[in-house]
Amino acid sequence: MTIEKQTVNQKQASEMLGMCVNTFKKHYRDTPLFQRNVPNKTPNSRTFKYRKHDVERYMQLNNWN
Repeated sequence: MTIEKQTVNQKQASEMLGMCVNTFKKHYRDTPLFQRNVPNKTPNSRTFKYRKHDVERYMQLNNWN
């Protein structure tokens, strides 16, 4: 599986977490807990990409099933 298929963008991550993109950007993306558990895989890019597995693990850690 390629890296591109294993990553999700901000919109896909917010949909996986069950919230709108604006809520994700304003309240979750920049929190230390989220950054520690779901690191940005493209730090020097304008767009944010996260590993799908990291987002799913974050959901399980916070009981968002």
